[in-house]
Amino acid sequence: MKNRYRVEIYDANKNHDVTLFTNEKVDREYLSELVISNIKNFQGAVKAFAFDNIKKKKISAVLYDESVVDFLQKSAAKATKIKFELT
Repeated sequence: MKNRYRVEIYDANKNHDVTLFTNEKVDREYLSELVISNIKNFQGAVKAFAFDNIKKKKISAVLYDESVVDFLQKSAAKATKIKFELT
């Protein structure tokens, strides 16, 4: 079935909602990867849920506190500021 699983990610403000559809089963690891890859778009606490569209039930959830989100955003900012100097 096309788009069997639906992933919803939103922050405390609910201004930066992300909804993804996939055919692959979504476990906690994959859900965490999706949240971390989109962490720059969120502010405050982040909640992510995966739903099975056929069974009509929630199959996985990940909740990140505001302090964890701030830490991940700072870590991502540091990773992108690395300078390479050629000698």
